[in-house]
Amino acid sequence: MRDQLTTTNHITRQDKVRNNPAMLYLLRLDSERSRKSMKSLLKKIANMVGHIDIVQCPWQELRRTHILAIKEQLVLSGLAPATINTYLCALRGTAKEAWIAGLMSSDDYMKIKDVKSVRGSRLGKGRALNKEEVVSLLRVCQQQRNNKGMRDLAIISLLYGCGLRRAEVVSIEIQNINWHEQTIKITGKGNVERLTYLPESTLCYIKNWVDLVRKDDSGPLFTRIRRWDHVTKERLSDQAIYDILHNRQNEAGIQKCSPHDMRRTFGTSLLEKGVDIITVRDAMGHVSVTTTQKYDKRGNLRLRKASQLMNDQ
Repeated sequence: MRDQLTTTNHITRQDKVRNNPAMLYLLRLDSERSRKSMKSLLKKIANMVGHIDIVQCPWQELRRTHILAIKEQLVLSGLAPATINTYLCALRGTAKEAWIAGLMSSDDYMKIKDVKSVRGSRLGKGRALNKEEVVSLLRVCQQQRNNKGMRDLAIISLLYGCGLRRAEVVSIEIQNINWHEQTIKITGKGNVERLTYLPESTLCYIKNWVDLVRKDDSGPLFTRIRRWDHVTKERLSDQAIYDILHNRQNEAGIQKCSPHDMRRTFGTSLLEKGVDIITVRDAMGHVSVTTTQKYDKRGNLRLRKASQLMNDQ
């Protein structure tokens, strides 16, 4: 009887997915992070049109007039153009799944697809850290002479020295490190593999962590450390990387920074040193140079210096 109920529940869940364009859209996204982000946006849209969640919302009944009304409401709310366009992307993707599933006509889908994105831009988020701030972050880890200090030192050095995304940092397996070649095999966005070359200092910090603390030849590189400095074999989460940097930033007494700011620092530092943007693009795992340009924070420094030239003498 229990098996029959389990099978029935499974079929019911399948039906909910099969008949819900939003759920189908989320299933075709590449990463769990993307699914979580888009699910949040779709839930907000469902709330806007009077439904509790994305399961209850009849997405197949959306029409061009609804999309235009949602777009106008988002514009009036003061959201950045890029954010509004992400909402529209989620709606177009959901409409496409409704059409593929035979729940929406081709005519209605094409009319929704034709809704134009919002034009405009906002100042880029985030910042690049200066050299003194990076040194301060590394120093507070070095001063904590225990397992947690060694782990965090390796993590922060990796964020700065290689510009990795936090999801990439936690996904690293020890067996993916080539100690002789000083490389790590990274699986980035879109399930694309690339080789990341380690600076000498970063390699040293990682090797110390593995040899003296982690003491394994395989498994996740970075793991949780519980009370009394007890090292586990549990992989760190994305959020843990954020929390580690946040705590170290407070200890170092520097301005607030995020893991992605470390990535911006990596990109900006390479460009400041004269590395061509194609190489920087490849090092950061970007598909487009346009994306890499968004990580270039040199412009702020140049503008600041230029403004000082106009001081009254």
